Amino acid sequence: MRFSKDILNGDLRSLYLGWLLCAQETLEDDDLEPPVPPPHTVIPVTVVEAPPAPQAPQGPAPVVVGREEPPAARRQKPAPTPNEKPPDAVPAQPVVPPAPPLQTTSNVTGVESEIRKVMKQAEEDLGQVDRETLKNSDRNLQFNTARRFLQEAEEALNVKNLVFAKELADKAATLAAALAKK
Repeated sequence: MRFSKDILNGDLRSLYLGWLLCAQETLEDDDLEPPVPPPHTVIPVTVVEAPPAPQAPQGPAPVVVGREEPPAARRQKPAPTPNEKPPDAVPAQPVVPPAPPLQTTSNVTGVESEIRKVMKQAEEDLGQVDRETLKNSDRNLQFNTARRFLQEAEEALNVKNLVFAKELADKAATLAAALAKK
């Protein structure tokens, strides 16, 4: 059946026509009807497969149990001389310094001081909260969340992520102000 293939491929126009045929008898002029589906368009897609990953080397050689090594193999290897490098030494990787932070404003110190002002106000508000009234309540959770926001804002300021620090400081200040009012 052609219609079932169309429906399976996502073309719902035949269902709309069937609904319209049934609805002709019962549909009033002012009733809402679904919109006509757009024409069905198939866009061919080519899939490019990635090259296969190289296979990892096989695991260590199997160990034979019950066989003894000959006496010559049991002897230890001589220690390397001072001028000789041990064969299993791996060269050190060069240390790459982290990228400098992206500065989105020319007045970094001004923005940082504004954030610190908001953080200070939040600290003061949290200092006014009586911790005894917070035990086993949602307010205790909010208090701890505000403290965590302040800590994370301080960490964000240390790495000069001013946008994130401002968001965190504002959240902490909002929670602290709400807790101080109650």
